[in-house]
Amino acid sequence: MKKLFALFFLGVFSFLAGFLLINWIAYPVLNSYPHLSSAMARFAYTKEFLIGFVTLSMWLFFVQMIFQRFTVIYTYLFYSVYLFLLFIVLFAKARNYHSYSFELFDFVGRNKRVLLEAALNVIYFIPLGILFSFKSRFWEFCLISVLFICGVETIQYVFYVGTFAVSDIMLNLIGCLIGRLLQRFFPLLWHDTAKTLERI
Repeated sequence: MKKLFALFFLGVFSFLAGFLLINWIAYPVLNSYPHLSSAMARFAYTKEFLIGFVTLSMWLFFVQMIFQRFTVIYTYLFYSVYLFLLFIVLFAKARNYHSYSFELFDFVGRNKRVLLEAALNVIYFIPLGILFSFKSRFWEFCLISVLFICGVETIQYVFYVGTFAVSDIMLNLIGCLIGRLLQRFFPLLWHDTAKTLERI
């Protein structure tokens, strides 16, 4: 009964988190890019799919924590969809456009959309930080993250699909570092979840 209540509560929480993230932050920002907006408009349920993906990903993660069983199938499926969506977000926003910015805080003091996009630049890379943290020392993690992020920014500039921005590199790296912290605290959180359910 305790587990069923926890599953229901976490299911509601996952839906609310997914709805807020996609409906209020991600979708308005992505929709502001004409090329990406037209692509998303081809599928009438793009927003619902994204909300469903975030909700299901979070809830299945919580399910595994509650039952103390972690399956690699979840990891492979999650990262398959996540990496596909990340590719679209990084390389399909603009077409025949490139620029560069070496201002570290070029998003500060700008409009709401720019600030939301800055927040998304952190959020997008949290799962990637978790992935890069597995079986890697800190310096290896930092090297992989920096090379990957700089590679993405370079490709965006060279192939006219975005901006090479130092601020993006910083924000993406912050996201990766948050992911590493979550990955490092995960075993402790896993143990605490089991103890909490026993006390309820």
